[in-house]
Amino acid sequence: MSTISVLLIILILVNMTFFGSALSSSSSSSKKNKTYRYFGYGSNVLVSTMKALRQIQPLDATAAVLPDYELRFDGSESSRLVEPSAAFVNAATGKQVHGVLYTLSAEDFAKVGRTEGVPFAYRWQKCQVYPYVGNGKEAGKEAMESANDAAAASSSQRTTDTYVLISPNLGERNIPPSSSYLGLIKEGAAKWKFDQAYQEELASIEEAKNLIIPQGLSGLLLKVAEAATGTKRE
Repeated sequence: MSTISVLLIILILVNMTFFGSALSSSSSSSKKNKTYRYFGYGSNVLVSTMKALRQIQPLDATAAVLPDYELRFDGSESSRLVEPSAAFVNAATGKQVHGVLYTLSAEDFAKVGRTEGVPFAYRWQKCQVYPYVGNGKEAGKEAMESANDAAAASSSQRTTDTYVLISPNLGERNIPPSSSYLGLIKEGAAKWKFDQAYQEELASIEEAKNLIIPQGLSGLLLKVAEAATGTKRE
């Protein structure tokens, strides 16, 4: 093999190595910069829950509404006398669940799945979620009305590829939550100014009784996490 041929092969190998490394770096950077939209409900409507308890730093957050689902509560027998149930959403035509639309990094999105027990306690489902329009008493309702308009349906008000945690095992039962856990949901609903009608629905939810700790543990656990991480409740 001539010296020129050897030099050409070396140049080709160097180029392949360089461009291969560049492509690999670009792919890694692309994955790192990828973001996900996640619809939080239950106690996750409080940004403090995401930051202090789950160690997640949302890139963005806004009130939003999930149509054709309803808020339900379920739990395990082992925790029935301590923290009897947690929030789930179940398909229900004509109903709505109000929550928070988060934008998360790929790493934090994966962390949501791990801390929420996917795929055993929950599974991921892509849904249509609509950000609130304004912050009036019926901002969620206005978002739905805008979405139903043909012109608005193709605008940025319509959010696609939003991930929602759905229960794989939720049946007909609906186990009352502790007053502490429900209180966090109500607090988040007030902070985000969820529609008044939805806040009234939350106020009508039955609370669990005869617990070992009467109020439940959710509120206390969040306060401990906030103190440990220096997180201030927004």
